[in-house]
Amino acid sequence: MNRLSLALYLLFVLVFGQTNQQIPLLPTGTEPQTPILYREYDTVPLALEKPIHPSTYFLGPGDRLRINISGGIFEEPISGEWALENIDNYILVDPTGNLIVPRFGPINVLGMTLAALEHEVSRRAKEQIYEEVQVAVNLIRVRTFRILAYGAVNQPGFISVTPVTRLIDCIRYAKGVHKYAHSDSVYLIRDGERIRIDLRKFLVEGNLENNPVVREGDIIYVPFNDDMAEQARSFTEYNKNQVIVTGFVRSPGRIAHMPGYSARDYIAMAGGILDIGNEAGCKIIRSNGTQLGRALEEIVKPGDIIDVPEAAKSKLFKNMGAVQSLTSVASLILAWMAIDRTNSQ
Repeated sequence: MNRLSLALYLLFVLVFGQTNQQIPLLPTGTEPQTPILYREYDTVPLALEKPIHPSTYFLGPGDRLRINISGGIFEEPISGEWALENIDNYILVDPTGNLIVPRFGPINVLGMTLAALEHEVSRRAKEQIYEEVQVAVNLIRVRTFRILAYGAVNQPGFISVTPVTRLIDCIRYAKGVHKYAHSDSVYLIRDGERIRIDLRKFLVEGNLENNPVVREGDIIYVPFNDDMAEQARSFTEYNKNQVIVTGFVRSPGRIAHMPGYSARDYIAMAGGILDIGNEAGCKIIRSNGTQLGRALEEIVKPGDIIDVPEAAKSKLFKNMGAVQSLTSVASLILAWMAIDRTNSQ
């Protein structure tokens, strides 16, 4: 009976004694501590060099704004009575550059600064509806847009930037420059004008004029060096199949294809050849099955496999155990033959 009672007690504990793992809900009316602006737009503050000045920031499609119109005293059109109205809206500049402000209709903000927009909203409010009004326009989140980077960059094409992104960051977004890129020249093409940029002055002297902030419509061009300018076309590839480096290298694996790079470059990116690897025996296996021997200096194509074999001396010494065993057996046979010859004499 005691055993039966104990078994029933344990069963009761297992069934009804489970810990409640549910996360309790927040009490009604309480909210998370995240500020409402970032909670609403699911974003984090953008890292800035300095505060954005309303008189120098030009608006564009994608900017998020908060427009507050307070103290707006207006006359009801039907009753003729005076009323007080407060408007607080979060508005997105649409792809055409229009901003739809309640009661005022669309305002095209292309080429307009943040300060100019605040002045325009205040002017319309006083002229069209309100006797007295206070207007505040706040920039909640800056827009992103795409610009073209091409030439001797490792990933030519369009990159996503913001109105506070600088030229050197754009080059980093394009995966850096090609190993055959020109060492001195980078060009910023803006409004049809080609501006030569000397990034060394920025890197050495901190000269921001040679690391400007980009704008919509800008194009970044990095030329190839003088020796490779005529072969630039062969260093550009739309095929993005990765290159596999295998064999006796320090970090075998897949590497993104870099047009114009040789097998030696890829082996270096894989950590280099091990002491027991055979550098001279490096081979490339093409995607069509063909093989290139002694291919250390061959230009690699997308989808190639670079194989570094084991060195001959490594194979020899790796099998030293078998050689030693054969040597031991041979020594025993020779010793037995010597003993047998001595006994026979």
